[in-house]
Amino acid sequence: MTENIHIEVNHKVLVWARESIALNRNQAVERTGVSAKRLLQLEEGEKKITLDELKKMSKAYKRTIATLLLKEPPKEKPLPRDRRTIDSKDLGNFHEKSIMAIRKARALSQSYIELKQELGIEIPKFNFFASLSDPPQSAAKKLRKFLNLGELREIKNINQALEAYIEKVESLGVAVFQLSLTQDKLRGFSLIDETIPIIGIKRGGEPVTAKIFTLFHELGHIILNEGGLCDLSEKSTIEIEKWCNAFSGEVIVPSAEILQMDIVQQQKKAGNKIWAKGELIELGNYFHSGPLAILRSLLENKLTTSVFYNEKHQAWNKPTFGRAKAPEGRNLAKEAIQEKGKTYISLAFSAFDQNRIDMKDLSDFLGIKFSYINRARQLLNAR
Repeated sequence: MTENIHIEVNHKVLVWARESIALNRNQAVERTGVSAKRLLQLEEGEKKITLDELKKMSKAYKRTIATLLLKEPPKEKPLPRDRRTIDSKDLGNFHEKSIMAIRKARALSQSYIELKQELGIEIPKFNFFASLSDPPQSAAKKLRKFLNLGELREIKNINQALEAYIEKVESLGVAVFQLSLTQDKLRGFSLIDETIPIIGIKRGGEPVTAKIFTLFHELGHIILNEGGLCDLSEKSTIEIEKWCNAFSGEVIVPSAEILQMDIVQQQKKAGNKIWAKGELIELGNYFHSGPLAILRSLLENKLTTSVFYNEKHQAWNKPTFGRAKAPEGRNLAKEAIQEKGKTYISLAFSAFDQNRIDMKDLSDFLGIKFSYINRARQLLNAR
């Protein structure tokens, strides 16, 4: 009976909550079970909502009941620009899971800032910029020197290399998170309208080398001061996407270095522009790169043909390429470290060890239950 108690709400908040998850009224009717007529009456303020309806909307709109009871719709930052295209046409719509991932990135960024403040650590102000008129290769060379990326070449383990690249990017004053991006063909996104810039990378279903490429592609967007949501398509006709692809490729596989490799010198001398996959993998292992990125660099340096490159791109750039054949079961402590990053997790444990936050706060910052905290610390120390 208590479920039918009528509650006073601002109908504008109900509209805002629905629209913030990109649902139209028909979709909301399907999700909530509230009739179309009733939903219209509630959103226009003609009728009062029941507790049961409020609970259904809370679940469907991914908002707490407390949020739905706000006096006014909160001011929320818009979604970043959609840079995905099909046949050069903008898509302009997102799955709710993508929207939730962006919300999560923004929330994690605020937690990251709070932890730094708790520990009295100053967050560096991002101050590395370029423009579309600048050659991406020049910007990449400058960044490599600024971050001293050459020192990471000795890292053989690709997962450790990814962590090291992320830490380098974070040293610029950027927050980096690996999130579940299962919809909209998203491989990454960048947010520039925050206290600190944010990079989101697809966590699962991607080779680690692809994640490294995405990391620097999104950093390119931040350097250009033009954030967005990207699928990193090679066929993109958007100039900024082409710039960021070229920038990322040059950061990871510097032309000056690859041209000096013995195998490249031999192929060049022989005039051979057809490459065996084993040769590309060998070069990729050195540069922390996948074979396609190596082939792309060779194409830009006229050491292979566009026909050969396009053939291999079509064959290798498939959703299943590079995935684990037997993925392991869920490991929540490991996922927490991977999602939030070594820097964020280390800050949380440091704040706890210095009695700046309690166990409940630590659990909230890590996003895991108490029972997983010790395991998370063990995994962190093992890295």
